Amino acid sequence: MAEPTSSPTSSTVQAWELGIRLKQRREELGMTVAAAGKATGVGGPNLSAIESGKRKLAAFKLPDVAQVYELYDHEVSYLERLRAGADRREWYHDYEHIYSDEFIRFLGLEAGATSHRAYEGEVVPGLLQTADYARAMIKGGGPYIRPVDVNARVESRMRRQERLAGESPLKLSVVLGEAALRQQVGGRAVLRDQLKRLAEAADGLVDIRVMPFSAGAHPLIGNSATLLSFASPRLPDVLWLETVTSQALVDKRTKLLEVAASFDDAMERALSRQDSLARIRQLLKELE
Repeated sequence: MAEPTSSPTSSTVQAWELGIRLKQRREELGMTVAAAGKATGVGGPNLSAIESGKRKLAAFKLPDVAQVYELYDHEVSYLERLRAGADRREWYHDYEHIYSDEFIRFLGLEAGATSHRAYEGEVVPGLLQTADYARAMIKGGGPYIRPVDVNARVESRMRRQERLAGESPLKLSVVLGEAALRQQVGGRAVLRDQLKRLAEAADGLVDIRVMPFSAGAHPLIGNSATLLSFASPRLPDVLWLETVTSQALVDKRTKLLEVAASFDDAMERALSRQDSLARIRQLLKELE
């Protein structure tokens, strides 16, 4: 159980890594979830949830797990740091009353990721939205969003963007359909300010590639997808998919490989970084 290099993380990512490490060690010992749950006193269903990062390991149970799993002292020490980190209350937990469990988990994974790759055909991704654009998107986003929750949703979206700054900023790469640059979400003035925000980001650390209308069909057309990557080699990439009626985190390897290859292909077909910035500025000039 070698320790990974230090990097930005979150309680969600630490709980997930703890679970993965426990699962890998259990499998090395040839134990089933039921057998390990009984031997440790954690219980099979609880252990399964812990291994998936969706439930926390109680501090008083770690010594029992360490004994059954035959762990060295340094391994136990690292697992305890992960366990303690998983107990932290993070900013995104303040919004559990307005978001699904799956989206809260996504926010936690995003908060501890090192890179974020996204394709959006018609809208600007949340990490790059201005507050006014976000408000217009949220108000028009669905009949079941309560008006009383709009401010909190906008606030949470702005807080997500804090990962783009600081000592270890999130590496953000976006392929953005040209339609997203023209759709007047919130009206001309809101779109104008949004394009200014995109131009500033594209002229900085964010890799923004515009997919022009002239590009025609490509593997991601008609889709919206986000790929998160992490510093620890123990953690696989995670795919976030969201539609009008569903949200899902996907870690199936074949799906991840397919989407990653499609994203790379889209990056190749889109305009270069320099030409993308020029296109954004051109459309901004038209609005002004």
